[in-house]
Amino acid sequence: MIYATLEQMEQDWGAAFLGDLLPADVEYADAYEVALSKASAEIDIHLSARYTLPLPAAPAGLVTPCVNIAIYHVAVRHTALTVTIDDRYKQAVELLERIADGKAGLGAEEPRVSSEPEASAGGAYFTANERHFSRRTLP
Repeated sequence: MIYATLEQMEQDWGAAFLGDLLPADVEYADAYEVALSKASAEIDIHLSARYTLPLPAAPAGLVTPCVNIAIYHVAVRHTALTVTIDDRYKQAVELLERIADGKAGLGAEEPRVSSEPEASAGGAYFTANERHFSRRTLP
């Protein structure tokens, strides 16, 4: 699943800036479509630690990380890396790591996690025996 579009990249960074990152002999749309695909694959690596992929829908919260990771891949390949691009890439990866660790979520599109025993891929679940003692006070 691709988490962002070329149009969203242009909205975030500006078409002129995106054009300046590429040498004249590189096809603009093709280069950025490949970069978005690579960025989405990188995102999937992080998400697979917590979610079953593919997700039912592309979460809006992954658009900016996808765009920033794609820009980083283009800039590194064409030796146009700036501090801003590098910082935004690092922020995107940190967010993905927090999502993978369960410290952040995907917003409204967060897939539901089932607590049913048969929903566990590894077969693990918890049960408890009937309670034998209580905390009632004596008269």
